[in-house]
Amino acid sequence: MNTNPLIAENPWISTLQWAWRILRTPLFVYIGLILMMTIFEDRLVFQPTVDRSSKHTPQSESPHDKFINRDDYKLHGILIEHERPLAYAVYFHGNGGNISHRRSLLANYSSELQISILGISYSGYGKSGGKPGEQTFYRDSEIALAYLLEHFAVKPERVMAFGESMGGAVAMRLAAQHGLPLLALDSTFTSLPDVGQATYPWLPVRLFMRNQFPTTKHAAKYHGRVIQTHGTDDSIVPYHLGRKLAESFPYSEENQFIVRAGGDHNEMPSQEYFNALKTAVRDIYEK
Repeated sequence: MNTNPLIAENPWISTLQWAWRILRTPLFVYIGLILMMTIFEDRLVFQPTVDRSSKHTPQSESPHDKFINRDDYKLHGILIEHERPLAYAVYFHGNGGNISHRRSLLANYSSELQISILGISYSGYGKSGGKPGEQTFYRDSEIALAYLLEHFAVKPERVMAFGESMGGAVAMRLAAQHGLPLLALDSTFTSLPDVGQATYPWLPVRLFMRNQFPTTKHAAKYHGRVIQTHGTDDSIVPYHLGRKLAESFPYSEENQFIVRAGGDHNEMPSQEYFNALKTAVRDIYEK
């Protein structure tokens, strides 16, 4: 028997109590899920393949493997040199794997585009020391560019940047900061919270994500040429985010957005993409 006259006389209070008993369990589960995803965000975002057998070994496995000094550890890079390069390039991979998985792709870019290209494993990836993180990735990119400029004794206007998926955000920032004339983007997003929100539309991802990778912020400041490609069936970075990013750059008739009809996320670039890059490299650097 209810002895509280206020509750007895107010059915709204009884209704709220009933609703609370029904909803409190799913509410606590929902809050717990948000807390878990916040705590383990870095594990969800950064998914390196680590080569523990030789991560800290300074000797190269081949003439193409380079170990670049970075504070108290080294970054592993792969440098593919062309005999008569028209340009020089830095390449940044996505959030998974490491640069060793892109060795053949780097070789293809070098031969097809007539460029010398350096790709690195981010801190905490592959044979690189350290731990991954957004600001760490940006610092890694600066070190990679500095190494390339010093190794070949060239200026930034002779360099282009490649970015794959999350690496596109890293390449975008670097290109905008240093005025690199050409930027190549494959399956890149507007920002990481936008990807998270698309993946988990029922969670307030934008409110809680620490890692931002705000690609569009830097795109608005970039005035070089952009060759960008995206698959319409991308299961990781939705196609509409790639299209939105393309629309974020200052208008230029020379920019190209190449659509891969039916294309997914982790695919080899299309020949159309290679051809567009080949034309751009010759237009910009063949002087």
